[in-house]
Amino acid sequence: MDKGEKRSDGQTISRAVAILKAVAARPGASFGQIAKATDLPRSTVQRLIGVLNQEGLVTKAFGQQGTYLGMELARLGAQVRLDARALLRPFMEDLHAEIGDNIDLTTLEDGKVFVIEQIASNEAIRVISYVGLQHPIHCTANGKAHLSMLDRATARALIGAEPKAYTPNTRTDPEALLDEIDAARHGGLFADNQEYDEGASAVAIPLPRIGDKDFAISIAMPTQRMERQRDAVQAALLSLRAKVVAEYGSSI
Repeated sequence: MDKGEKRSDGQTISRAVAILKAVAARPGASFGQIAKATDLPRSTVQRLIGVLNQEGLVTKAFGQQGTYLGMELARLGAQVRLDARALLRPFMEDLHAEIGDNIDLTTLEDGKVFVIEQIASNEAIRVISYVGLQHPIHCTANGKAHLSMLDRATARALIGAEPKAYTPNTRTDPEALLDEIDAARHGGLFADNQEYDEGASAVAIPLPRIGDKDFAISIAMPTQRMERQRDAVQAALLSLRAKVVAEYGSSI
């Protein structure tokens, strides 16, 4: 197969995926509506929908006009078993090679933040973590990253009326904490500056959803080292998220 054929195949697949996304967004869409949504010629839409229909990926509902997603997509989707740790571990290893300090991958389960994968620091003086550790949601970098992925009312409920003060730096005013998270959401980075443990600081970033779960990755280290390396830590986390999105998209 020459390079021209490879480009043609890739273009066809991309167009087919665009059509499937358009149909998912507007079930029952006509050829013309799909063409408008995908910026593809109507003839191309009609041809590709014919192929997708043969494979069971799209269908037409009995007695109705327009195109709908097919049951074959549901069957294929049911076979998918995504292991977030397996997907994200290579990115964590690259991050660790760059920074060398403690890295935690966390998820939100029943309103609680748990470490599900971890790479320990190379340094003699380090922040200690382990798989299974629960992070307070209101005063850790990971916790704030998870709160940023929720609507304000849900986040407020998880914080509670009187969040525990672990250090003098812990925010215990839920509204002030939510304002802090709102302000940081645009930049995408969330910090724990000795709010959970005196002498320790962390920065975290939320990741694309995998399946139906939220995930975040953090780098934690002694505060003095964080102050020297904060710019590098933040840049490395932003780069990691960009790589994950480039590899898997905004959700998996």
